Amino acid sequence: MKLFFPTLLLSLQFLSALSQVYSGLLINAENGQPVPFANIGIIGQNAGTVSDAAGSFRLELNSRFDNETLRISCIGYEGKSWLIGDFKREIVNIDKVRIELSPVSYQLDEVVIRPVDTQTYTLGNFCDPNSAYGNAFYSTELGTEMGVVMQLPRKKNTAYLKSFRFYVGEFTFGTFPVRLNIYSLKDGRPHENILTEPVFLDITSEGEYITDLKKYNIVTEGDFFISLEYYRIPDHTEGTLTFCAVHNRQKNKGNSFYRLTSQGNWVGEMFDRVGFSVEVECEK
Repeated sequence: MKLFFPTLLLSLQFLSALSQVYSGLLINAENGQPVPFANIGIIGQNAGTVSDAAGSFRLELNSRFDNETLRISCIGYEGKSWLIGDFKREIVNIDKVRIELSPVSYQLDEVVIRPVDTQTYTLGNFCDPNSAYGNAFYSTELGTEMGVVMQLPRKKNTAYLKSFRFYVGEFTFGTFPVRLNIYSLKDGRPHENILTEPVFLDITSEGEYITDLKKYNIVTEGDFFISLEYYRIPDHTEGTLTFCAVHNRQKNKGNSFYRLTSQGNWVGEMFDRVGFSVEVECEK
């Protein structure tokens, strides 16, 4: 029994040596301004976070991840990746990490010209006020998100996004900020974010939410994935947020995925599909 406390102390010191918290700032490499709401995490390991409005972040890195990849990504900036062991060797002061991200110049036309002869389609899982409710974010970690694969109509390869719709059944927060993301697909799963500017939404009550996407001029090539991400801590940190759910699997069978934090693995929804839908325009 006399050896318990010294042994416990040594064990705690050993664990502390294995894990360190890195904190610092993400900076725009061109103008020195902070980079807010960037996704920071270990690819595929569900260990990540999101920088705050001032570009600050804190991330715990355990030595068991030294051979894994740390990834930082943000819409409008070139992503950065390191082998975590190399990243640790580069950092002199773990409390004052400073990382520069280079802005991306998107070569896009200001106006998207769409075919004159088009047809509007509703894709995804459409919910009404009488739908069941049961889908919510599976984690309290920043960067957790959930969404739906949107399958284009048969023989359609290109779509112009008009609006995004979801329905909130239970809500007890004051304001809950979320970010809308749109990804290309690889092997049927979310792959790369195709947005050129962020889309932020505030959930403030129960009911229907429709986001106008026309002003963003989003054109997708093939099927895509649309999601909502918990990217910023709300003013009131305790509450309930539940989205409507779809029980039947007639549309987009097996199409819902979620992940627990930034850069984490995407996991297929086993039961109810979250009720996210979009309106798109396709050429007839």
